[in-house]
Parts: sequence; structure tokens; C-alpha cells
Amino acid sequence: MLTLLTAYPAFLWLVSAPSVSRLMATDLWFSLLFASYAAPMTVFLTEIMPADVRTAGFSLVFSAGTAIFGGFTPAISTRLIQATGNRAIPGVWLSFAAACGLNSTALLARGRISTQQTCRKEAGSRATVFPLPDRSPPNVGVDLACS
Repeated sequence: MLTLLTAYPAFLWLVSAPSVSRLMATDLWFSLLFASYAAPMTVFLTEIMPADVRTAGFSLVFSAGTAIFGGFTPAISTRLIQATGNRAIPGVWLSFAAACGLNSTALLARGRISTQQTCRKEAGSRATVFPLPDRSPPNVGVDLACS
């Protein structure tokens, strides 16, 4: 949320009077924001993946997000600056990326909560629950939505 609200003002402050100290302060601010979400994001992404596809699923999602928002950012920022003449406009792109991330997190968290509630109801209605052995074939006797 802080990235969404402060990205453009931080860039605007930086380009209004460029200096090494402003660059360092802006970089420190964005590093703080990155550090605040990077660790929880890793845990969240691994927990929403089923165990049998966790490594592939996490790497695919993380790499796709990095490629889209990291790989194309220099080209998009350059094009936005050329189109508008505003050197602070990459802050709007950063805010857009933050809004996409916030929206995705909200959607995933909402789906995860409803799945957990459904699983609790189902588990409460079962007389006994027998865990499968660790070496069982994938997807045999396991409800992946509730595991």
C-alpha cells in the first residue's frame, strides 16, 4: 500500500532537484518497501501451492512476475517518459505494479480463506480422518483443495 501511495511523489521529489543524497534517500525508501514484502511474499506463494507442485509452481509464478514487471520496466519507463516528457512518470508504473500485486494478494487470500473454511466444515463432518503415508502416489485419496 505504501508503494502505491508514495512511488510517484518519491520520483517527483527526486527529479525536481536531482542529487546523490536524494537518490540515496529514494533508493533507501524503495529498499525498505521491498524488504517489507519480499519475505512474506515468498512464504505466501509457497503456501498457496499444493505440495506436489510447489517448487515448479513457485518458480513459474515468481519468474513470470519478475519477467513482466522487472524485465519490461526499463522499456516501459523510457516510453512513458518520451510520451509525457515527465521524468517522474516511472513512479506511476511502479504504482500500477503495486496495485496489481495488492489486487492479486487480496484475490488469493480471499480464495484461500474460503477454501480453508470449506475444508474445516468437511473435516468436522467426517467421523475419522486417516492420513496417507508419505510415499503415496500423488493425488490418490487426497483432496488437494483441503490438503
